[in-house]
Amino acid sequence: MVNVIVLDSWRFRETQSDEWFRAQVPGCVHTDLLRHGLIPDPFIGINEAEVQWIDKQDWIYEACFQIHAEQLQCQRIELVLEGLDTYATVKANGHCVLSTHNMFRQWRQDVRAFVQLGENRLEITFRSPIAEDIPKLERLGYTLPAPNDQSEAGGLADKKVSVFARKAPYHYGWDWGPRLVTSGIWREVRVEAWSGMIVRDLFIRQDEVSAEEARLTAVIEVDNAGETTEAELRILADSKVWSKPVHLLKGKRTVKLELAIGNPKLWWCRGLGEPHLYTFAVELVELEQGAVMAKKKVKTGLRSIRLVREPDAEGESFYFELNGVPVFAKGANHIPNDSFATEVTKERYRHEIASAAASHMNMLRVWVVFMRKTYFMSFVMNTAY
Repeated sequence: MVNVIVLDSWRFRETQSDEWFRAQVPGCVHTDLLRHGLIPDPFIGINEAEVQWIDKQDWIYEACFQIHAEQLQCQRIELVLEGLDTYATVKANGHCVLSTHNMFRQWRQDVRAFVQLGENRLEITFRSPIAEDIPKLERLGYTLPAPNDQSEAGGLADKKVSVFARKAPYHYGWDWGPRLVTSGIWREVRVEAWSGMIVRDLFIRQDEVSAEEARLTAVIEVDNAGETTEAELRILADSKVWSKPVHLLKGKRTVKLELAIGNPKLWWCRGLGEPHLYTFAVELVELEQGAVMAKKKVKTGLRSIRLVREPDAEGESFYFELNGVPVFAKGANHIPNDSFATEVTKERYRHEIASAAASHMNMLRVWVVFMRKTYFMSFVMNTAY
């Protein structure tokens, strides 16, 4: 069992200042400064120009947390940072435990050697993304294409540095949004203490799906903090059980198990049928005692999806085929809801999806330059809102 401590009491300051302010995490420097009335609302008038100094500074976030005796006895005590934006140095009780450079990924670090019984302090220093990346541009010696990058608005003349950061490009400006280059803790930070074994991830790979049969592969990532263990891997779904023996060494391992479901209930998009979801559960069972050592569940819709590009009278087709049925895509382009990702609540997301469904849409193209790529998102679910 994982003992979880969520760090929810934070303060922040500019590195050149001794004055601390309460911070809201998840959040960012801009939203924290705005809540304290230290900057004007950047969405009003030309206030955007008044906040361009923020991305030129370094910022420190700090939180304290308690470690108890039972947590110190665990084999692993891990610091989990779901999202740091972007260049950060992380210290636990003054010891540097991590340096980050990517907004889009989770960071997980064992800090058992650096924590102590009682109060502990976590410090995260965010380096200016501008100061970090201008030297990269200068070393390159020429400008890379970045038409979104409003460098002049940021006081950088023609120095477009957005292309050098694993960071949401729209922070540097776009035709629909202002230039607000953020730093901060934009997802949850927690400490996880555990022993034994856990399932990190369960992915149901759909190898071949038809109305007659779904041939699948369960891909399971297991993390074993103890010694080598002999176990039985079980996958349960739709009153069926698949199993095989596994030999689990210490550390992370990926194990796979092939599955087959006859006459599966297929997932359909809005307007074509029900979006049926299967629940797949994985269990790792200790052979000698029969105890379940670790488990995890996921929900997955079984379907085949194909982008059809074949010669036709006009040149080449371009449409999706769901479970062998051509789909007329009716939808919209979804851009980021807000310049500050942490201001977007689940209710705001739900309202947009519900509005799309009410407008008889069956697909949303998610504009994910946020993740440095664009792709077609899942069809709108055929669900009552």
